[in-house]
Amino acid sequence: MSTKREAREFCLQFLYHFQLPAFIEQKKEIDTVAIFERMQEFKQTLGVELSTDAQAYVASLVNGILKNNQELEEMLVKYLKNWKLSRISKIEHTIFMLAIYELKFHPEVPGKVVINEALELGKKYSTKESASFLNGILDSIFKQELNRNE
Repeated sequence: MSTKREAREFCLQFLYHFQLPAFIEQKKEIDTVAIFERMQEFKQTLGVELSTDAQAYVASLVNGILKNNQELEEMLVKYLKNWKLSRISKIEHTIFMLAIYELKFHPEVPGKVVINEALELGKKYSTKESASFLNGILDSIFKQELNRNE
């Protein structure tokens, strides 16, 4: 498994866990060190081994998503045609946030790779049908919002 793939998968699990009520009130006040400590605890709980590079990538993704959460959600809502954010499952919402952040703030990663990884996460953690939903929204954001067409 590639470093970024394992980082994305762990990041999805961590961010999903981070949405639990016990963390929601605290997450805006958590600093980088606290996030890293929680990430280490969560990693141990799952019994996951991540390379140093993967851990660094997860930390950058988590920090970036939390820091830019409002902007990312606004972008997502803009492209949810005939859907309300509240109707999207938490796992799909988390996948969207992860992918949108990576598309917007990591242009060195090809957009098609980011979208494909999001689809694979959707198939693994949600339903096979979620892939087409994720693909439609992410592809529109990628091409229209970020003006990238690879």
